[in-house]
Amino acid sequence: MADGAITASIEELRRIIRTYPVIDNHGHNILRPHQLKSGNFLTITTEAHGEALEDAPKSLAHLRAVRQLKKLYELPADADWAAIVGKRAELLERDADSLMKRCLEGTQTILIDDGLDSGANIEPYSWHNKFTTSPCKRIVRIETVAASILSTLYQQGRLPVGVAVADEEACNLGWVSFIAEFEQAIVAAIQDDEVVGFKSVVCYRTGLDVTVGRDLEVNEHGLRSFSRHYLPDALAREFRVQAKGMNDALVISACKLIAAAYEQGATAKPLQFHTGLGDNDISLLDSSPACLQPLIKHFPTVPIVLLHSSYPYTREAGYLATVYKNVFLDIGEVFPMVSREGQELIVRQALELTPTSKILWSTDGHHFPETYWLANMQGREAIEKVLCDYVEHEDLTVAQATKAAQDIFFNNSNELYDLRLSTTELALREKPAEHSQDTKSSQHDAGKGQEVSLPRSTGL
Repeated sequence: MADGAITASIEELRRIIRTYPVIDNHGHNILRPHQLKSGNFLTITTEAHGEALEDAPKSLAHLRAVRQLKKLYELPADADWAAIVGKRAELLERDADSLMKRCLEGTQTILIDDGLDSGANIEPYSWHNKFTTSPCKRIVRIETVAASILSTLYQQGRLPVGVAVADEEACNLGWVSFIAEFEQAIVAAIQDDEVVGFKSVVCYRTGLDVTVGRDLEVNEHGLRSFSRHYLPDALAREFRVQAKGMNDALVISACKLIAAAYEQGATAKPLQFHTGLGDNDISLLDSSPACLQPLIKHFPTVPIVLLHSSYPYTREAGYLATVYKNVFLDIGEVFPMVSREGQELIVRQALELTPTSKILWSTDGHHFPETYWLANMQGREAIEKVLCDYVEHEDLTVAQATKAAQDIFFNNSNELYDLRLSTTELALREKPAEHSQDTKSSQHDAGKGQEVSLPRSTGL
């Protein structure tokens, strides 16, 4: 191929990477107007909180975001952080919807984990439909479901607290009631077409080393954990589930129900796991996706998504996604949390082993619409840099790189979550997204909405 033709082909690859619609397979709700204006905007590029947040403005991730936000808000190059915050407040006051629309431009749909915050602070998942090409769908956080059930049981006088914790029979009855209602809620979500997947934050609570065993063993460990470690502090923790055996039982129960639904002909809805990158609540060593290997092997029909690039364990996650058919690697959150060079390295590490058919795109956008905008811009830049470099070094052809980008941005999630969407690339060609040089086979269709029964011998 002549040099001119090669250049033209690479330019077409660049155009596709910059404009191809994205299925954001993991995001969170935007805050309601008051919280949107009053929330700490400094958190958009860091997981740091409290005193540690004071140093965030000196990070490469923050400084890069500052430069890019000036372009979003049409501010001069010498504008400082105060000017950025001021301009943002002005835009939110004058026409917040226009800012939202611009920040989500090029987004086909968002699969929203709406368990991060309480409903009083955030917009409902369906509200985001105003700014996406296709309606958004829900990702159900299993620990939030559990906490809600436990709170209700307490209000009904069916959860032993205080001196009642010493009553073994009361604890046993409480556990049986809780697990039964939890499983009913998961089954209802499996049957709900608005729910396309589940998520667990067991990484934050007790670590990813989920203990897999026989049903009776899992149930016994769960009950012991419930009685000895959860109930005594349930009120003080506002029913937050953070007890090893209990957390493990929730994950295993969800996996069993997803697998049972699949066996009955329904879609196996993926289970996402927070892995790696997070705030100081996590144990870094226990956040490695390698800890999930026994669970992955035990439930081969349950699609498991390793979120957040598993940073800094990206290579480990890529290994798992390569050798297990049911594992997928999400490359989100590191945009915009990591430096430009770090982001490019993460993409390269993901591609060292992982087939491009097993890599998913997400932003982990949350609270502020700008987190979506920054993540999509920076993610496109990193993927463009890496894929074009592979083409130039003849690791990939232009056609192969183009297919890889389309699969990562859209096709893989479309198939995995059984979304049945078509791209809107032609519309994007007419209005390209702003770009900065800051440089399983398809699931059973007949299974949708099919009734699913609880496994008879769940034991949980």
